[in-house]
Amino acid sequence: MAKIISFISGKGGAGKSTTAAGVGAALAKKGKRVLLVDCDIGFENQSIITGLCESVVYNWEDVISNRCKPADAIYKSPLCEGLYLLPAPHDTDRQYPEGILADLLNIISNNFDFIFTDSSAGVGEAFKLSVYPADEAILVCTDDAICLRGGYFAADRALKAVKRAFLVLNCFKDYPVRHSLVPNIDEAMDEVCLPLMGVVPYDGSISFRAGSGRTLFDSSAAVKAYDRIADRLCGENIPLPDSFENG
Repeated sequence: MAKIISFISGKGGAGKSTTAAGVGAALAKKGKRVLLVDCDIGFENQSIITGLCESVVYNWEDVISNRCKPADAIYKSPLCEGLYLLPAPHDTDRQYPEGILADLLNIISNNFDFIFTDSSAGVGEAFKLSVYPADEAILVCTDDAICLRGGYFAADRALKAVKRAFLVLNCFKDYPVRHSLVPNIDEAMDEVCLPLMGVVPYDGSISFRAGSGRTLFDSSAAVKAYDRIADRLCGENIPLPDSFENG
């Protein structure tokens, strides 16, 4: 049965969806079967990031409304063997009970090693849909004070639903930390009251590559960080590097 992990953030622009896809691809490269479940109703960013934007016909609402079978709404990413997507619905006017995905994910979880539910920023409807079926949560934050404050509230809310939660510090730069312009890694952990799962160095091109469906494969420092996070999720003891590129 798959481990279900909710990717959350307290503020938009933290890189949550890109991180979820990047870590999912890293696990897939290790031979794991990974399903990304997009919970961000109406936006569906994961279909772009995973290279499936032109392929999506059905979404998880079609499955729970019996308009199609689960297999019809699960799409294999052309960018990565072993990475799959269950897209979000288009209808932003409909309200969904927070547990609506739990039964569906329970049915299909034996087909995957990991299921990542991708929330929207904040603690609204998509957040509730994302954390309700999850075993654990990963909070994606940058190290600015506003993002960390929002991250604290998102993590606190998530821990009412999941067993454990961890921090991934995204878009990290050495220079501002060395000059005390932003919190350091330990201070960021203290701000959100979570243990650290990984640090992803700043990569100025990653948002452009994510928007064109090419973010999952390259040799950048960010992708190497996704690989290390994937190793940790698989139980390996991987230390943080001494320094971070592009910082």
